Amino acid sequence: MSSCLADVNVWLALLIKQHPHHLDARDWYRELGAGDAGLCRIAHLGAIRLMGNARVMQGQAVPASQAWLRFQELLEDERVEFLDEPAGIDDVFPTLFRYREPTPGLINDAYLAAFAMASRRRLVTRDRGFIQFRGLEVEILGD
Repeated sequence: MSSCLADVNVWLALLIKQHPHHLDARDWYRELGAGDAGLCRIAHLGAIRLMGNARVMQGQAVPASQAWLRFQELLEDERVEFLDEPAGIDDVFPTLFRYREPTPGLINDAYLAAFAMASRRRLVTRDRGFIQFRGLEVEILGD
């Protein structure tokens, strides 16, 4: 299996057992080798933010300190590698903004796509919207 960058929704599903896609995330994770799963800061913080959202967590919100500890434990696993921002991301990132109208939801997705492209990793996600980014290798979890 080649190295990947996992999206927020994958980390959330992996860490939250009651998440509807937990089994898909768990199965994906079991197949990984050392350093195969890349975690970047924006996905890290996005998952922590969502874990603290009572609506997203269906009333089972997790305090940020506890969510942080769950990620610290995850980072002790050899399969997970915390990734620094790759060289060349600033060359790729702005090329992904091709819309004339403001698209605030696109910014984080474009950043993750640029991060994956610049680090030569495929992006693992549940979000089919990433298919729009030309040149990005995408794996849709659960397909």
